[in-house]
Amino acid sequence: MAVRRLQRPVAGGASDTGLRDALIVAGLTVLALALRSARLDFQPLWWDEGYSVWFAHQPLAEMLRLTALDIHPPLYYALLGGWSQLFGLAPVALRLFSVVAGVVAIPLIYVAGRALGGRRAGLLAAGLLAINPLHVFYSQEVRMYGLVVVWSILAVLAAARWLGIGGTDRASGGWLAVYV
Repeated sequence: MAVRRLQRPVAGGASDTGLRDALIVAGLTVLALALRSARLDFQPLWWDEGYSVWFAHQPLAEMLRLTALDIHPPLYYALLGGWSQLFGLAPVALRLFSVVAGVVAIPLIYVAGRALGGRRAGLLAAGLLAINPLHVFYSQEVRMYGLVVVWSILAVLAAARWLGIGGTDRASGGWLAVYV
């Protein structure tokens, strides 16, 4: 009669890798938050930031009319207006909206990078974006730049999913709607 030995599961399986990646991305996200939150009160709002605040506090119909004459669409200003009603008009409070957008971009770019190039590409993309000086700088401005990065990453991810790129089956029209 043969005796079977019980074997312990080998460490480093798929679940270990997923947990490790999640912890790395969480750490990078915390690092991104720390970098983007530093010195938010270093200087007063400058001209373009004041312009964003002014736009954000126009009545919606007026905002839509004015942004039709401008190169920037109204979504950012509408969101900033709601944010400032919740958190106030202090420069730090206003800049935190962009900080949040900049921080949200880190796990999003990990997901997009992983979908397009594998887990290492996702981790590399998240790490590079977390410490990118230009992304840190523009994530501290009361301007739409941080939110544009988030929408751009979502557009790339949605297009990849819709086209079936990155090892995923071609997805439904829902991803096309996100892309558009």
